[in-house]
Amino acid sequence: MDIDDKEILREVCTFNEAASEDEINLVEKELGITMPNDYRDFLLLHNGMTLFSSYLTSYTFFSLDEIRTNFLIVHKDFKEEDLEPTKDYPIGEYPDVGYIMISDALVTKYSSQGAIYVGHIMPEETEESFVSFVENVIKKTGEFFWEDQSLTEY
Repeated sequence: MDIDDKEILREVCTFNEAASEDEINLVEKELGITMPNDYRDFLLLHNGMTLFSSYLTSYTFFSLDEIRTNFLIVHKDFKEEDLEPTKDYPIGEYPDVGYIMISDALVTKYSSQGAIYVGHIMPEETEESFVSFVENVIKKTGEFFWEDQSLTEY
C-alpha cells in the first residue's frame, strides 16, 4: 500500500456556549429532576456538544432545550410501551443505540456515578459517571483515528 493512498479523516467537535445556573435550575424545576454536580459543571462550561461529527458517526450531548424536548419524547415512549414512568432524562444520543440517559433515582447531588445508561426502552447500564462516559467515548473513538500503526505495512 502506498502512503499516498491513505485518506486523512477530519473530525469536528462542536461545543455550545455555557448555560447559566438559573437556566439549569429552571430545567430541573420544570422536569422535576436533579442534575448532579459533575453534569452541571459540564453545562456551565458547554451547554451541549457534538463529538466526532463526520460521515462515520457523531455523539451528541444535548443542550438544556434539547433535554426538555427529548424528555417529552422519552416519556411518551415509556407510556406507549406500558413502562413504569420515571424521572430519568436524556442527555444525549449514542450512535445506532439511542439516548444517553441519567437515572434520576440513582443520581446523587454530587455525582452521576452509576446513573448513566444508554437506550431508554432496553437500557444498557454502565457504572460510569458522566465524565468517565465522555472520556471513554473519546478514548474508544480516538483509537480508530489515532491508533499507532506500524510503518512496516507500507
